[in-house]
Amino acid sequence: MSTLQKIAIERLKELDLGPVEAAVKAGIERTFLRDLVDGKKSTVTLKKMPDLAKALRLDADALIRGEVVRLPDDEEPVAQTITKPNASFPPRFQKFDGDGYIPLLGQSIGGPNGRFVLNGSEVGRLFVPPMLEGVDGAYAVRVYGTSMEPRFKAGETVWINPNEPVRAGDDVIVQVATEEENQRESYIKEFRSQSSKVTRLWQHNPEDDEPNEVTFPSSKVFSIHKIVFHATV
Repeated sequence: MSTLQKIAIERLKELDLGPVEAAVKAGIERTFLRDLVDGKKSTVTLKKMPDLAKALRLDADALIRGEVVRLPDDEEPVAQTITKPNASFPPRFQKFDGDGYIPLLGQSIGGPNGRFVLNGSEVGRLFVPPMLEGVDGAYAVRVYGTSMEPRFKAGETVWINPNEPVRAGDDVIVQVATEEENQRESYIKEFRSQSSKVTRLWQHNPEDDEPNEVTFPSSKVFSIHKIVFHATV
């Protein structure tokens, strides 16, 4: 059970509301809370966090950090203000309370299909989304290129859980071995399938001379890690 799911279940009990009733009162999609409570979804995008906070009558900024800060009955939740990306290098990030953080890994620009190379250096520290609390090896990277728009836009940040199994339809970061010794290229794509021979990925917005489907020999695929959260920071 995810942290957000636990918070939602406990808070609805406090409010004596069902998930559909709470969603309707907040003016949001009827199934939004129910899917979270039933475990049909384990994550909520940063854009939707204010809606979740409104339905649960919790502070939105605290909820993003996995904390429960209750609001008085006469106070409306305040939507989080998302700052625009900072152009400095290494980048600066909004500071969040707490000792935990997710490392933002540096990368160099690659080429077609949104290819880039992770250099392994830590260039920033980001807050820990609830679904990554206590996850060993979690990390974040910046989105390069437009091949995954509108799902991900260039300059956005994605958070990765390297330990969670992937399935068809998941957004992933794939590392592929190159001809150079100990060198790997990385791609942010949608995972489609993997057999002993070929790994199939999908990109939503390829260049004119590129296909939507991207394939690699499975023997060259070093890792496939699941993207579990994304935001503009």
